[in-house]
Amino acid sequence: MAVARINELRQKRIEAEAAHSALLDAHLKAADGKRSFTSEEIKAQTEAEELVGGLDGLLKAEQTRIDIEKRRAETGPSRIEVGKPNVADDPRKGFRSSREVLMAAMTAAQTGRVDERLRFLAQRDPEDKVAAGEPSYLLPVAFTPSFLATVGSDEHGEYSNQYGGFSVMTTRLAPRPLIGFEGDPSVGRTEMIPMSSPMVEMEAAVDKDHSSSVSAGLTVSRRAETVALSGTRQSREMITLKASSLMGVSFATEELLADSPGSFIARLDNGFRTQFAAHIFGEKLRGKGAAEYLGVLTALASASLGPTISVAKEGSQVADTIVADNVVKMRSRCWGYSNAIWVANHDAYPQLVRLAITVGVGAATALYQQSIVEDRPDMLLGRPLFYSEYASTLGDFGDIGLYNFSQYMEGIYQPIQSAESVHFRFLNRERTFVFWTRNCGAPSWRTALTPNKSASTLSPFVLLAERA
Repeated sequence: MAVARINELRQKRIEAEAAHSALLDAHLKAADGKRSFTSEEIKAQTEAEELVGGLDGLLKAEQTRIDIEKRRAETGPSRIEVGKPNVADDPRKGFRSSREVLMAAMTAAQTGRVDERLRFLAQRDPEDKVAAGEPSYLLPVAFTPSFLATVGSDEHGEYSNQYGGFSVMTTRLAPRPLIGFEGDPSVGRTEMIPMSSPMVEMEAAVDKDHSSSVSAGLTVSRRAETVALSGTRQSREMITLKASSLMGVSFATEELLADSPGSFIARLDNGFRTQFAAHIFGEKLRGKGAAEYLGVLTALASASLGPTISVAKEGSQVADTIVADNVVKMRSRCWGYSNAIWVANHDAYPQLVRLAITVGVGAATALYQQSIVEDRPDMLLGRPLFYSEYASTLGDFGDIGLYNFSQYMEGIYQPIQSAESVHFRFLNRERTFVFWTRNCGAPSWRTALTPNKSASTLSPFVLLAERA
C-alpha cells in the first residue's frame, strides 16, 4: 500500500509538472515577446507552481512515514528518540509556503498520515526529562491519552495568533456592489438618433405656432368659384447634432492587478459605466450645450435654445412647498402628457404625498397614488413619478418637473469603450485604463408651442419655478 501511494503521488506530480510546463509554453507563445503576461496568466502559473510544490510536500511526508515505520519495525519501542533536527533552526519549520502547511495539515486530518514537519510543532512529551530551558526532540509516534493531561494550556489553536492563529486562512467573499445611483428614468424614453459620423444634420419643419397653421405655415381655405387663392409655404429649419467625447481615466499597479483576489479590471469597468450613466443624466437636466448635452433646465435661459416652461408659484405660497395648484397648472402646460413622466427630488416626497383637491364640503380627491405593485413607480395625476437625487432640492427651480423625453434627441456615435496601456507609466509598473464615449443630446423643440386657441404656451418640458 505504501509503495502504491508513493507511485500514485509521483505520477500526479509528473502530470502537474507537465501541465505547468505546457501552460508556461502557451503563455510565452501567446505573448511572443510583444507583451507582458496578463494577471490571469500569472495567476494560472502561480496555481500550477503551488500544485507541484504541494505534491512535493506530500511525497516527502509519505517517504518520511515509510522510513519511520521501518525503524519502528526494527527497534520495537513505541517511541523513537532522535537528535535535534535541522528544522529547529528554520523559521519556516521546513515548509516553503502557508499553502504547504495547510496541505500537510489536511492530509493528516483526512488520512492519519502526519508530516514530520507538523510533528515538530506538536506539544512536548510529558515524560520527557530534559534540562531547564532545553527543548525536547522526543517525537511521539502515536498520540496517547497522556497528551490530554494539559488540554487548554499548552496546545496550538486558533485562540492565539502566536500559537497557531496566524496559520488559519480567512475567506474573502465577493465584493459588495456599488451603491451607484438610482438610475436614469429617461432611458428608453428619449428619441435615439443613429450617428454614422460625428456630426448629423436633420431638416425639420418650423411648426411651433398653431395660431394659423399646424404644418409649418401651410393653410387651406374654402373658395367660391372664380375667386383666386393666395399661396402658402412651409418654413424649414436645420437641426444639428455634434458628438463630443466624455472620458474617464484611472491607474493601477501591476502588483494589484496580479495579486487581487478578484478581477480588479471588471470592478473598474463596472464603476466607470455607472459613473457615465449618472453623468449623462445630470447633463440631460443641466448640461450647458456645445461640448455637453443641452439640459432641460438650462434650455429655459434662452428661447432660441429650447422650449422649457417655468410655472410660477401661487401668490400666497409659502417657501419650499408644493401645493395642488402647482402640479395642476404644470399638467395644463404639458404637451404630450400621455408620454410624460414626473421627476422630483426626494425632499419633495412629504409635500407630494399629501396633495389633494377639495371637492364640495369636507371631500377631497387625492392627486398622489402610492404604488401597490412591486417595482412600479408611484403616480401623480395619472403619470409615473420618479424620485432622483439629481433633481433640485425642495423649493428650487427643478425640484419637480414634467418631462416628455420623446421630444429629447440623444445621439450615440460611439458607445462606451475602453482601452488599457502599460506604456504611459511603464517605469512605475502601473497600467493606465481609459474609458470613453462620444455622444450628444438636446431637446428637439427650439421654442414652446403657441396653441390655436389659447395664450398659454405648451411644452414637453414643464418645471415649477423657485419658491423662496
